[in-house]
Amino acid sequence: MTADLARAGARWDDDPSAGEWILPLLGEFGPTVDAIVPPVYAGYAVVPFPLDDDEPEERDVVPEGAYERLAALLEVFGPRTGEQAVHVGLWEGWGFLYDHGKDPATAPGMGVYLAVEERPRWWQRGREARAVRSEMRRALAEARAELADLRVERPAAAPLAYPERARFLWTGPLGSALALRRHDTLPSIVWPEDRSWFLGIPEYTREAVLGGPADLVAAVGADPRLGARAAGPGTELDIDD
Repeated sequence: MTADLARAGARWDDDPSAGEWILPLLGEFGPTVDAIVPPVYAGYAVVPFPLDDDEPEERDVVPEGAYERLAALLEVFGPRTGEQAVHVGLWEGWGFLYDHGKDPATAPGMGVYLAVEERPRWWQRGREARAVRSEMRRALAEARAELADLRVERPAAAPLAYPERARFLWTGPLGSALALRRHDTLPSIVWPEDRSWFLGIPEYTREAVLGGPADLVAAVGADPRLGARAAGPGTELDIDD
């Protein structure tokens, strides 16, 4: 993940101070817009990430086309954002995260195993048995290496203490909000340095929430790629209940 951030021109924040302005503004943790986006903006919109017919319904599976929709949102935000930095948050609870300084191949949270349908009689001894066990060790080593490549090391910093959902922060250009694409995970929150807009993508829903000035919200609503609907701070999201 650190390499992914570096390629996107971003870096983990050393502390959560960039986002501490958000916390006293939020509503109670729950299914409403103001639980994820501060209720201080002139307008709000909800952008769905619709399911395909063949997609599973679990909220922790990124739906097909979600990153294309996120990229389209960022494209709309571009003129408003300019060259200023943006702040991006990632929920601390994803299973692919592992503690700072640990070995990603063996750190708790994820693991690899081999399943054998049936143990033949030569399982415990013989040249063939040794060859099979050697092949199994090789397969496990390859699986651990693949797993390690997909895992993300938590930064050596405290997360932003969102109610019930703390989030680690990074800072970079607008496009760095797409840095998690290889890990098949969407960011949780995104906002620019001037706080002129705010995007929330709660882990417990398949919808993104925008708060911002009326003209930006109108531009999102008018973009045929996004399927947005108008919302307010009290609007309830489609959560997994």
